[in-house]
Amino acid sequence: MTYRSHFQPFYWGQMSRKIRRVVGEPKNAGSFDREQSEQRGVRLVVGREGSLSEENRVEIYALVDTDDGVIVDAKFQVFGHAALIAAAEAACHLIVSKTYEQANRVHSDLLDRQLRDKPDSVAFPSELSYHLSLVISAIHNAAKQCYDIPLKTTGGAPPPSPFRDRQTDGQDSWSSLAHAEKLDHIERILDEEIRPYIALDSGGVEVVELTEEDELIISYQGNCTSCYSSVGTTLAYIQQVLIAELSPTIKVTPEFETAPTEPPPWMRGE
Repeated sequence: MTYRSHFQPFYWGQMSRKIRRVVGEPKNAGSFDREQSEQRGVRLVVGREGSLSEENRVEIYALVDTDDGVIVDAKFQVFGHAALIAAAEAACHLIVSKTYEQANRVHSDLLDRQLRDKPDSVAFPSELSYHLSLVISAIHNAAKQCYDIPLKTTGGAPPPSPFRDRQTDGQDSWSSLAHAEKLDHIERILDEEIRPYIALDSGGVEVVELTEEDELIISYQGNCTSCYSSVGTTLAYIQQVLIAELSPTIKVTPEFETAPTEPPPWMRGE
């Protein structure tokens, strides 16, 4: 190791620009205490992982609604590498408005996608996978403290916006693409932007057909087949992303074997 290397940030140049921005201005750094949770009428759970002796420790603080298991707010405290700050920030951003069960399904690739500069370029170099694992374990440790809380069928929530701007450069050329090329682009967007988040609800989405009029017919799998949000927030998000990324002419239509369930009365304001 050279003298100069002692003063170079550890893997700093290999991390995405989004990570560097988030590390400089984290929005979810902090903590909650018992008094704050009682004032808001929710449960405070804290997931911890790592150790101070190893110079990598993370704590995820989550406020959980005891009526339905939804995480209403989340913060983190970190001692260690900058990658740990970025991963914890992305995790808190991701799990808010999700149930503790959905939070328990968050994985390293999903955190990485939140902080990528480009869809095909990883945010965290492989050498920093350990820091992602620490954050995932902290989330799991927090979720374990909620297993006695009943889960209501909330219909899910639209995926959070990743820490990156939408890319719209390809819209002008959409009409000139062959049908197979259009399908390839749609599948790519579904893989990168849609499927990882729907998987948090144990669901899936597949392409059935793309018509000449750019009507995209999709089918849902898993929990999405009976969830009312499959014709609400989830459907709206899928169309929003495809329009932003590919073309404003795309219209998404779900295909169902059976009709999705209605939202529960408490969500209809009854």
